[in-house]
This record gives sequence, structure tokens and C-alpha cells, in this order.
Amino acid sequence: MLLVIATLLCVAIIWTDLAYRRVPNAVLAAALVAIGLALSFGHASEPGISSRLLGFVLGLVVMLPIYALGRMGAGDVKFLAVTGLFTGPAGLVTVWVVGSLLAFAHALLVRTQAGSALAVWRDHFASLLHRGVGMSVPSAARHTAEERGIPYAAYLAIGLLVWMILGR
Repeated sequence: MLLVIATLLCVAIIWTDLAYRRVPNAVLAAALVAIGLALSFGHASEPGISSRLLGFVLGLVVMLPIYALGRMGAGDVKFLAVTGLFTGPAGLVTVWVVGSLLAFAHALLVRTQAGSALAVWRDHFASLLHRGVGMSVPSAARHTAEERGIPYAAYLAIGLLVWMILGR
């Protein structure tokens, strides 16, 4: 039962974070209710409730300083806390490693694209069009990609799916 709940949660988070860079509170609240119901009806035995609660608290406490420094969104923090309810503290490490590696690859891709010769020529051509013909061209993708940030919760969601399917 928890695999179904985790899959639905992860699909919703992956979609909203990749598309809109948002982690809706309503989705997280629905997941909390679903986990609570699954646990109360005995659909999950391992890890125990105390371990799940410890995972929730650790997920929250570990990410709060990064949020306080302005380097992460609140949705990312809340998502990792909810993830702790699925995995307990042991699974959080796997989720964090997978999510962080994917986020790092995303950041490298954005940086590489921003410095590519193609991006430089595209910006130069757009500038020529604007000055020569007065045609306005949308701003370069590299600026918007860097400004949008990294959809960290989406990558953490992939990490949760990896743990739920392979790591348990």
C-alpha cells in the first residue's frame, strides 16, 4: 500500500516541480493523511512508527539550515520530511544521495549549456536582430534556466522511488 502512495506522491511532485518549480502543500498533506491511514490499518510494518517519525524529524532538521540560508525552497524541505515517514532515517540517506546526484547533473547541464558556443551565437544573433530590425527575441534560455533553480524535490522523489522499489 505504501508503494502506491509513494508512487502517486512522487509522480505529482516530479510533475509540479519540473514544470512549475513548486511543491504543493495539498499534495504533501494528502500524502500525510494517506500514510497515517495506511499505518493505522496495519498496511506497513517496517520500519516502525518511531523510526518513521525520526525520519520525518531528521528530514526536516537536516534541510532547515539550507533553507534558512536561502539555498533551497521550503517545499524541498517539507518533501524530504514527508519522505522520512516512508523510509525512516536509514532510507533518507539513499533518497538524499540519489536526489543530490541527479540535481548535480542538472546543475552541470545548465552550466554547460549556458557556456556553450551555441548559446553565445544564439545571443549574438538575437542582439543583431534586435538592433538591426527592431525584432524582439525572447531572452536566452540560459538565463531562465539558471534563474529557475533546480527542481530538487523532483530529484528527491526519484530517489524515494528508487528506495521504495530497490532499497527496501
